[in-house]
Amino acid sequence: MASFAPSRVDWGAWVAAGGVLSFAALAWNWTAREAERMAAMGEMRMPPTDWLSLQGLFAFGMWLAMMQAMMLPAALPMILLYRRCLLRDPLRVAKLWLFCAAYVLMWTGFALLMSGLQALGEYLGVLNPMSLRLPPALGAAALLLAGLYQLSQAKAACLSHCQSPLGFLQHHARPGLAGAWFTGLHHGLYCLGCCWALMLLLLVVGAMSLWGMALLSLLVLAEKLLPLGIGWRRFSGGLLLSGGLLLWFA
Repeated sequence: MASFAPSRVDWGAWVAAGGVLSFAALAWNWTAREAERMAAMGEMRMPPTDWLSLQGLFAFGMWLAMMQAMMLPAALPMILLYRRCLLRDPLRVAKLWLFCAAYVLMWTGFALLMSGLQALGEYLGVLNPMSLRLPPALGAAALLLAGLYQLSQAKAACLSHCQSPLGFLQHHARPGLAGAWFTGLHHGLYCLGCCWALMLLLLVVGAMSLWGMALLSLLVLAEKLLPLGIGWRRFSGGLLLSGGLLLWFA
């Protein structure tokens, strides 16, 4: 009678997954504490952020923590698959770190962009530094933009790469240490192409809204992990467009 040996546990994968999720958990914890601190201030009106001081650096750090908290869990399948492809590579640890660092850098750039949008909104007087929520007309515009992007071919193309980690690595992985870095940047670019419009919704519900962050995180995770096709994009796009029109006319 044939005997079956128990499969060997890949402890390295568990360590990698634990590291990524721990980093995301720290970002969630920091964001939650800041949201609680903001809520304790009530409806206090704050002056515009001084972007040339530590206050500006702190505001950028807030956006950076939010992006990593929301996007790192969604990137975990790609990170683990890339690690598995490197098991026989003597430089696997360095390549995995470079891949992850490039991905984080891409979302760091987007956090910088969101900080710039916050600075512009505060300068124009349409964004309260406390709530970071757009007025209804601009919130409606953000919903309409996100809805239209959900229906676009650009969204479909980026999402197809994010939903197929193996296909992405087969077509876009590059050799060497520099290749690991550029592969991470490439994946981060596709990931950004999937999610940038959805991230603008943070300014609709309020950037410090934990429930808004949680719902968007679940939506991003579902889009990347579940076989959601064009029907989902039409449904979600229609829902966002309807919400934008409702907010505009209400």
